[in-house]
Amino acid sequence: MSVHPPIDLDRYPIDKPASPAYTSLVEKARADMAATGACVLEGFVPADALPGMVTEVAPHLDKAFYKTKTHNAWLLEDDPAVPADHPRNLKQTTTSATLGYDYIPAGSGLNAIYEWGPFRRFVADVLGYGMLYPYEDALAPVNVLVYEPGTKTGWHFDGAKFTITLLLQEPEAGAAFEYAPFIREADDDGYDEAGAIMDGTSDKLIAFNQPAGCLVLFRGSKTLHRVTPVEGNRARLVAVLSYSPEPGTRLNPTTQQTFYGRVA
Repeated sequence: MSVHPPIDLDRYPIDKPASPAYTSLVEKARADMAATGACVLEGFVPADALPGMVTEVAPHLDKAFYKTKTHNAWLLEDDPAVPADHPRNLKQTTTSATLGYDYIPAGSGLNAIYEWGPFRRFVADVLGYGMLYPYEDALAPVNVLVYEPGTKTGWHFDGAKFTITLLLQEPEAGAAFEYAPFIREADDDGYDEAGAIMDGTSDKLIAFNQPAGCLVLFRGSKTLHRVTPVEGNRARLVAVLSYSPEPGTRLNPTTQQTFYGRVA
């Protein structure tokens, strides 16, 4: 790639993996992940680069697939062995729209970041993988989640082992990212603690309003999380950049239909 992607390399020298500054950055990111399940890198994309990145995707946002999903926090079928008001079965609502990768312009800043080897290596180093591979999928490698005013993400655990998000545009208000780390374990679904979080009686909740340009690496499979409703008149635009520890990963047709409203 002849032009660097729009990353603040003075603050985040991911292009210098042999440098002490890179080592310190990775060590701090790993420590944050271990402590809270999240690594938050504010200003990863400089403020002056963000309007151009929004302009690149804005003409295509009307192609985003809007969906309303009703689900429980575990994203599973309800358990008939417990009552409807049990944390396992409590209903959550998620409303958003997803713009697929085939609508992300090939020469965009988002693609420049996604395809840049040093970025992928940095993410792999923080998450503890020897290598990460781009998705070989028409829809999933990079997408943009569009949260219009009033939309939100309900409480849930992720199915993926990790997620990488970059906020392109903040709303005027609302859209707090709230999460409670390490509620779910291999031998414990965390029903009691999850119930306390969902009814507002837990002291384990972490909340922040992600500023535009902020990169977040997040382990959501064990961490209960949500995004509160968007307020005001401006949409929240968040890019999701997806890699896999295995080469050749792609979404199956059912998953494509669910999240993108089509198969490609």
